[in-house]
Amino acid sequence: MSRTDISDPSDDEIVRGVIEGRPVRIVAVTTTAVAREAARRHQAGTAATIALARGLTAGLLLATLTKDDERVTLQVLGDGPLGGLTADATAAGTARAYVKHPGVALAVSSGARVSLAAAVGRNGLVSVLRDVGLGETFSGRTAIATGEIDEDVERYLEASEQIASALACDATLAPDGTIAFAAGILVQALPGSDGAARVAAARLLLAGGEFLAALGPGPRDGEAVVAAVLGGQLGEVRILDRRPVRFDCPCSRARAGTSLALLGDAELTAMILDDGRAEVTCNFCRAHYEFDEAALEVIRRETVKPSGPPS
Repeated sequence: MSRTDISDPSDDEIVRGVIEGRPVRIVAVTTTAVAREAARRHQAGTAATIALARGLTAGLLLATLTKDDERVTLQVLGDGPLGGLTADATAAGTARAYVKHPGVALAVSSGARVSLAAAVGRNGLVSVLRDVGLGETFSGRTAIATGEIDEDVERYLEASEQIASALACDATLAPDGTIAFAAGILVQALPGSDGAARVAAARLLLAGGEFLAALGPGPRDGEAVVAAVLGGQLGEVRILDRRPVRFDCPCSRARAGTSLALLGDAELTAMILDDGRAEVTCNFCRAHYEFDEAALEVIRRETVKPSGPPS
């Protein structure tokens, strides 16, 4: 099986811009179709659905800070029943995510911001790994403060990456429990600038569920999200770039085979003798890869190939 993605077009997009004449960058993203697809693949309950939406959205916002081939892995590992969230996103607009226990449900009030604190937990870590290409990676982590995912990612940016930031991500649910609309916005002072006052003003506009209230019934595109949420209060926003967003998972049968090879000769031999088969399931997209006895033997032989003579 090849990489897993959504072939049907969607209106999800990410837009990037700046405030005219001010050292402040704006990023907005809509993730309705991406979040729906992730929730569908994991058969997610209400809590997991909202967590997936916020995690995917936050990951996409984070993946816009450096060059275009950046990949970001965001993990929110709390002590709540969700058991942790992992989101993987790229600057090209692809994203995937999973939660450890997707069946967790919550009572949801229509139109109100859903609190995830009880599901995520209030103790644990937020960690971000940035792969900026050419083998360069950077990582950081902070403690979970609220368990709301977007609030904790905003705190991570301020505390670990030391960038003045205002970030909000949210989603609303339809009566059948599926995602009705999901979006997010990030306002940041450019490095070394005096834009922190504008970021502080943006944080007030996003606080207390105001981001969700400003969005109204939706759906909107990324530029409309900026207009609805900021309303020109920080200055005129000039859009510099926009690109589509989609669910994408680069897993493959070859990668699944590589993960089996890591088990080593002894465990692969036992697997062949005891079961005669193996199945690998991708955490992110739930794709299944099956290996029969012959395929396992090929993998095992590859693991025990003698290395060449020393150089």
